[in-house]
Formats: sequence, structure tokens, C-alpha cells
Amino acid sequence: MKLTMKGDYGLRAMLDMAAYYGQGPIESSDIARRQYVPEQYLDQILMALRKEGLVKSIRGPKGGHMLAKHPGQISMAQVMQALEGYVPPMECLPNPDFCKLSPGCALREVWQKIDEMTQQILGSTTIEELAQRHRTEESTETMYYI
Repeated sequence: MKLTMKGDYGLRAMLDMAAYYGQGPIESSDIARRQYVPEQYLDQILMALRKEGLVKSIRGPKGGHMLAKHPGQISMAQVMQALEGYVPPMECLPNPDFCKLSPGCALREVWQKIDEMTQQILGSTTIEELAQRHRTEESTETMYYI
């Protein structure tokens, strides 16, 4: 699996919204500023996440974006699927005919295991867990500067 900027930015936006979960909508300009994401690109990402039911958007002066579900109910796999679709580590995994060696290839078996483990980790890691880790790391870093 290759993580593109779209996936990285999308996960960072989801973490940002998780940090403010339950406090109402957040303007995309605030998310973009805090996460160092170009706002126009972030708007496209938020639209894709909204289409998949992961983000809610509210228009108007007090509008913005927020998680559509509790952060504990959203997995990294759901975010990645919404933004990237399935991206195999090797082209031969979804398409064995891609390579003439695929049917008996020892490398393909290893790539399949790597893909399965990757999907398992992404599926079992929630946005809430990531946000908690992120907050913990931030508070630890802050302690060193005091």
C-alpha cells in the first residue's frame, strides 16, 4: 500500500476533527492552517469523506465540518478506502495475470501476507486511538519545553 498526500492529508484532517469532536463544526481554513494542508485540496478531500458518510458539513456563517460518527467508530481503513480505494502493495495481488510468475511465486505469497496484515492494522486502528496518541505525544513534547 502506498500512502499518497491525499491519504495523509485526509487522515490528518480526521485527527483534527476528532480533537474537536462534539464541539460543533470546524472551518476548513482552521483545519488547513493547523495541519499544513492547502485549503482547496482539503476541500476536495472533505468532499470525498462526506460522500462516504465519514464527515458532515454545514453551510453558513457558523458552518464547517465535523466527524459524522464518533471517532471510535471510524477506522483508518475506512478513511483510506474513501480516499484511495484499495491499493495493493503489488499489482499481481488483485490481478494474478499481471505477471507470468504469479501462480507459483514465493514473493507473491509474502506480498499477500503483508497486504493482509496491513489491512488488519488499518481496520483495527480507529481515529479515536490515533487522536489519543497524538494528544499524548503533544503533551509529552510540551513538557520538555517547559
